[in-house]
Amino acid sequence: MTTAERGQFITCRIHKGISNALQRHTAIEDINYIISGTGKAICNGTVKNLTAGGYYTFQKDSDYSFINTGDEDLVFLSYIKEA
Repeated sequence: MTTAERGQFITCRIHKGISNALQRHTAIEDINYIISGTGKAICNGTVKNLTAGGYYTFQKDSDYSFINTGDEDLVFLSYIKEA
């Protein structure tokens, strides 16, 4: 899935009714494991529903955003690494 040799884990939380700004990482890619909550991931115009136990990946140079669509915080663990 990736050619990276090292990375780091980051716990992320998006509060109810909030989304993060559309962003692009030019040097990293990440794998996001959903711990709790529900939401949507938008990547290069494609929308994927997110629920606890699921995951979503973003490749280098992808435009992406998360949206919390649920009634509780959307919490996920991101593994981020250089691409």
